Amino acid sequence: MPSLEDERLTGVEDAALSAEEIQRRAYEEGFASGEKAGYAAGEQKALLLAERLEKIIGEITEIKAGLVEELESQAVELSTAIAKKIITEEIRTRPEVIVTIVKESLKRLQRTGVITIRINPALQELFMKKKPELIDIHQDIAFDVISNIPVTAPLVISKTEEVVMDIDSLFANVMEEIKKAAEKQKRVKR
Repeated sequence: MPSLEDERLTGVEDAALSAEEIQRRAYEEGFASGEKAGYAAGEQKALLLAERLEKIIGEITEIKAGLVEELESQAVELSTAIAKKIITEEIRTRPEVIVTIVKESLKRLQRTGVITIRINPALQELFMKKKPELIDIHQDIAFDVISNIPVTAPLVISKTEEVVMDIDSLFANVMEEIKKAAEKQKRVKR
């Protein structure tokens, strides 16, 4: 027969089991609650980090576009400076190139009346040798030998037109055309 002592033990054991169960459930609920709060906090931090990352990527994209534009401009300027240097040196070492340029200018002008070619004194002898070739293009040609005309920049002048062959002016015109084309391309991209 069960004794009173056995019943007390069973009651104590039940109470101990109940307390353990309550403690276990409380632990599990606390853990789940903490896990949920931690997940929510982590998610919030992740969203903030994602927003910052998105902003940084946007800034990098803008910087990259700016650098590309700046480098593109610098590359054009550098290549133009190199081309100008090469052409100027070519004209200095082979002045007959100037005669060829003058011939092309004569072909493009309206060939009525006197056409005057203004040249530097250093080119006078060369142009006198090439005069027959120039007269084949236009019969009425006069030469003005002027010391302040650059060697690389003769002028061809008719009654209605003037052709400037100054390398600096020609390159300035080319650069202006390149800039216009680049601006047009930028507008098309936008």
